[in-house]
Amino acid sequence: MGNTARKPFVRFIPKLLQSTSMESNTNRVPPKMSTGGLAASPPPAIPAAPSVNGPGLGPPGGAGPMIMPGMGQPGNENLPMFGNRIAQTINGGFLTLSLAAGYQTGLFTVLANYEGTPKTSHEIAADAGLKERYVREWLGAMVTGNIVDQDEDGRFVLPGHRAAFLGENGFGRELLILASALPMQSKVFNNVMECFQKDGPSGVSYDHFTEFHHFMSVMSNVWWEKHLIASFVPSVPGLNEQLESGISVLDLGCGEGGASIMLAERFPKSRFHGIDLVEDPIEHARRAEAEKKLDNISFEVMDAHDIPAEAWAESYDFVIASDSLHDMAHPTEVIRIINRILTPQGRLSVLEVNAHSEIRQNKMMPYASTFYTNSLFHCMTDSLHAEGGEGKGNMWGREDTEASLTAGGLNVLSVDAPEGWFNVHYLCQKS
Repeated sequence: MGNTARKPFVRFIPKLLQSTSMESNTNRVPPKMSTGGLAASPPPAIPAAPSVNGPGLGPPGGAGPMIMPGMGQPGNENLPMFGNRIAQTINGGFLTLSLAAGYQTGLFTVLANYEGTPKTSHEIAADAGLKERYVREWLGAMVTGNIVDQDEDGRFVLPGHRAAFLGENGFGRELLILASALPMQSKVFNNVMECFQKDGPSGVSYDHFTEFHHFMSVMSNVWWEKHLIASFVPSVPGLNEQLESGISVLDLGCGEGGASIMLAERFPKSRFHGIDLVEDPIEHARRAEAEKKLDNISFEVMDAHDIPAEAWAESYDFVIASDSLHDMAHPTEVIRIINRILTPQGRLSVLEVNAHSEIRQNKMMPYASTFYTNSLFHCMTDSLHAEGGEGKGNMWGREDTEASLTAGGLNVLSVDAPEGWFNVHYLCQKS
């Protein structure tokens, strides 16, 4: 059967990159994306990178739209330029592994806490509770990658503006979480390579993504904490009032239940139910529910394709599918089921990546290659593993997504990409 695969790591990008904001402060310099110590300088003639809907999207706290490597016009590049760009990309990829290590070991927090005071590798290792030799080699990657500085005495320092970005709860927290996706998704590299072969498997089973659920929970909750109550709920006309008075809500592909739990705490008169294909995140959600002593929320292991449409007919006033539909084997079939379980005036909110369905139209989309690569190593292959899976992938695109929502029998009320969101919000109503 198909799956309710949990929110793809792209949630990460959509919610994480766009939700990061940097104050205008002379002591907090807007960061430049690292290319392994090599500064990328696109020609001024390259146009601003537009989003699909709305203003150009830039880096967290950056001024203006982001120009990613390779986004120039085809005729502007020669062989040496292309070679240099490939070298920068590969070097940046390796540096990303060390960024992930700095985040997961807490080394960036240790360095930031020194507040600009240079320290030796032994001092840093002692304060971090880590082996000095490993810390010293990591510092080598950080210094040569222009992340950490080293003085003439051989001591190391994280400058103030970089500490503000990389330190605990810093402006770059979400990007550091994202960096951790690279080592995680690389674990299925050989599995995906087998899928390329004509006689290979159709996809990679969700069983291979053992770390994915908690990773996505961390990623998702950062965004939900900032936007769920403040901007998402208000984006649905009348939803706040309905939740205040009491309605039934289904979270389709809830993962560890972060969004539903936040809503259940904020709106005690409403009832929330979360379903997900995988048992581990559901067990985590149930523990969180018990710890918070909530009595208006429940979680269940269930494939969205197996929702009992007859038993649940017209049971839900509101359904949310956040970055989950494209992971499913047959999204349109699931949409038809949702149409049946919505109350007569019930609504569905779908959040998906703000992209076009045609590859060429995403050429100037920031982080498009990250989305496609993530899809290759998770979203698409997981969907294809299911029987008859369609493998939409997280770059499903607005045109095809809207067509599927309509084909599933829903009325699409609005398609909006709010400022600060990397996702498109499709608001639909039961037909």
